[in-house]
Amino acid sequence: MKRIITALIILGLSASVANADWLGNFMENYKNSNIDQAVEKAVEEGVAPDDIVKNGLTIKTLSPPDLVKALYCAGVSGQDVYSAAENNNVSELIVTAGFKKSTEECGESVTDTQPYTPGGRQGRGFGGANRGQRGKPFASPSAF
Repeated sequence: MKRIITALIILGLSASVANADWLGNFMENYKNSNIDQAVEKAVEEGVAPDDIVKNGLTIKTLSPPDLVKALYCAGVSGQDVYSAAENNNVSELIVTAGFKKSTEECGESVTDTQPYTPGGRQGRGFGGANRGQRGKPFASPSAF
């Protein structure tokens, strides 16, 4: 039992050291270069987009759209960017703004051609229009 506990403690300590290592490198790369280089190196190291967003949002001098732009420019898929943003309470407007900046500044290195939006019904469509008297559809609100 002592061996199992000792092994778990060693595993936990090594995982926290590895986490601190990438985070230290991330912050250092951001200070020395820019967010694009820091995110690109973190992605190359295998850091999850969710972790990059969570720690990137703690940088006071960094705007969230620039962080999203850097993720797209580093080749992260739109679905992963959207999921990371959603998990860290970043609005869809910020994701869209970051995507727009990425297509303007990074051009061909952006892997997705459109920002990711979740599937499913987004709102009332043409088939769900309200009906007026005798089942006829309203043409406009003034058609009463």
